[in-house]
Amino acid sequence: MKAEHPDDPEFIKSLAKGLAVIEAFDADAPQMTLSRIASKVGLSPGSARRVLLTLTTLGYVGYSEEDKRYHLAARTLQLGYTYLMTLPALNLLQPRLSELSDKLNESCSIMMLVDREVVCVARATARRLERDYMTVGTRFPAHASSTGKLLLGAMSDEEFSALYEGITTLPEVTPFTVRSVATLREQARAAYQKGWNLVDQETAIGMASVAVPLVVKGRVRYGLSTSATLKYEGSQFVDRYLPELKQAARAMQELLDARQ
Repeated sequence: MKAEHPDDPEFIKSLAKGLAVIEAFDADAPQMTLSRIASKVGLSPGSARRVLLTLTTLGYVGYSEEDKRYHLAARTLQLGYTYLMTLPALNLLQPRLSELSDKLNESCSIMMLVDREVVCVARATARRLERDYMTVGTRFPAHASSTGKLLLGAMSDEEFSALYEGITTLPEVTPFTVRSVATLREQARAAYQKGWNLVDQETAIGMASVAVPLVVKGRVRYGLSTSATLKYEGSQFVDRYLPELKQAARAMQELLDARQ
């Protein structure tokens, strides 16, 4: 993410730079040198050094003298969890999500759209699994996600065009991932009109996922999904999981509507 800024005199450029540095760390770059951070964020080495010094002093970034690399520190968790704790999806829906996971014997998630990604805001892991590949805060490209396509489908043509302005080819997550923005728009619109969506190995090889929308006061706010290894054909996968997802979504929507 480039540390760009608008021409508003009240815009705090130094704060924007600090947040851009925090967001530069991800699963592909959990540790980085000063020069790598500066290049990734679009800052001079001197500017990046001052930002990192500040973040290190405040406890958001750590530094290893051994390999001369920076990494996020545990305090950054507070930034995300403070936000997530204000979401009704966590406070109200987690027990229902766990019930659904137990019923399906599969992991289930509630996701929301953030720019061109979906972010997991609630997660229930299947009891039979020793480890889970997803946690609260995990992000996926929306175009490769069952929930992402549903949420994109709820957008107007103007909103969708603005979100993908200047982009014609999408990054490949797996060989099955949609690559064309025009095709994505068609798939997203069809998923929204249908009221559910299935993706087959677009997010991960050997995995399929089906999602339904969570509508609050007439507006699609979240997506409820389950994913599993491909033990069934697409139609069998849908028949097995979709009815329970729809039933759980209706109950969750009633809770969310009452909260709003």
